[in-house]
Amino acid sequence: MAVAWILTPPAAAAVGAAAAWLASTGTVGTIIVALVAAALAGGIYAAARRRPVTAENVDDVPAPKASAHAAA
Repeated sequence: MAVAWILTPPAAAAVGAAAAWLASTGTVGTIIVALVAAALAGGIYAAARRRPVTAENVDDVPAPKASAHAAA
């Protein structure tokens, strides 16, 4: 968790700087930034819908995966 906190601010700054630079190139840059942001948001939404959490499965425990060592 500490590594995530250390890496997140610089990564966010780099992405923000790239988006600001691209948007400052004009209308086309702004449109590109908006399209990339919409595509990322759509991808995150689609990934979240693959296995939705509902009242029926909120406390399910995943089945343990069989290891290669157990089969040998």
